[in-house]
Amino acid sequence: MKEVYRFDSHLLVSGINRLKLLSFPSPLLYLQGLSNELETPIYIKRDDLTELGCGGNKLRKLEYLLAEAKQNEANRIITIGARQSNHARLTAVTAKMMGFDVDLVLKNSVPLDTESYQLNGNLVLDNIVDANIHEIANDGSATTFINNLTKHYETVGDKVYFIPVGGSNTIGGLGYARVVYEIEDQSKDLDVDFKHITLASGSGGTHAGLIAGYEILGKKTFIQAYNVQPDREVILDETKNITEGILNLFDLSMQSQGIEYRLSNDYVGEAYGIPNEQTLQTIKHLAKTEGVFLDPVYTGKAFTGMVEDIKKGRFPKGEPILFIHTGGITGIFGYQNWF
Repeated sequence: MKEVYRFDSHLLVSGINRLKLLSFPSPLLYLQGLSNELETPIYIKRDDLTELGCGGNKLRKLEYLLAEAKQNEANRIITIGARQSNHARLTAVTAKMMGFDVDLVLKNSVPLDTESYQLNGNLVLDNIVDANIHEIANDGSATTFINNLTKHYETVGDKVYFIPVGGSNTIGGLGYARVVYEIEDQSKDLDVDFKHITLASGSGGTHAGLIAGYEILGKKTFIQAYNVQPDREVILDETKNITEGILNLFDLSMQSQGIEYRLSNDYVGEAYGIPNEQTLQTIKHLAKTEGVFLDPVYTGKAFTGMVEDIKKGRFPKGEPILFIHTGGITGIFGYQNWF
């Protein structure tokens, strides 16, 4: 644990604080049935079981983002996401707990008009905590809408703190740079050494944080992300920018030049938020084999990618692989007609 104390101390000296939203590590488990089936040791980091707001990876980002909001003396949080955004749900829950007013700008970026998608899932939880919900079209107007909303609140005396989509910026990415130390402690307890980690990428922050964390730790680890957005270059650029921003905070900017960014677009499917039959079968198979549920937007696609890449020999045979389960289970209830 000495390494994580040095990580925390360095950030505190740099003026970057953290609100503690998580009181214990999320489980890191061996998937015995699937490992036997694929003849590869597969482990899963259950960040879907983090303790607040029905769980999810965004809590780790929000520890730093909400701390900065407090430091800036903000009283209102505005963030943006898709209609069934897991990030928006966790931002609303945790920000309300910390005494902020919360506005969620939700884009209709998924072409689904079913009642379950429009009204169920994360929307129910957003409404339970009385978040102010602003529905907007997916037509490029989001920035203007947010700027106007911010000006409105500032006119009446509020101080607004804006959190970008997915909580993905340098400050938010620190949450997953820090989780590297948690993974390493747990892997030692299990007597396993992970050189291959896989996850879904929707906005780049979790991927970037893991890359930066292992660079700070000084351990060579291959981080394979599976993109869920159709435009790979946009997410790749954002991932690089966040990684470089974190490394700059630790005076390691030169290390970013040699980083290999692994971001696959092979399993995106038809569009963001639209699962294909292979994704649906992966979700069902893991639930029946291991009792673990994936979601159809992020983890279902990424887990499918990992399994298919194992079968194709894209990972060294027999070496252990860690999958980061980033959550999203509440959103699955918006997809009831798909199952």
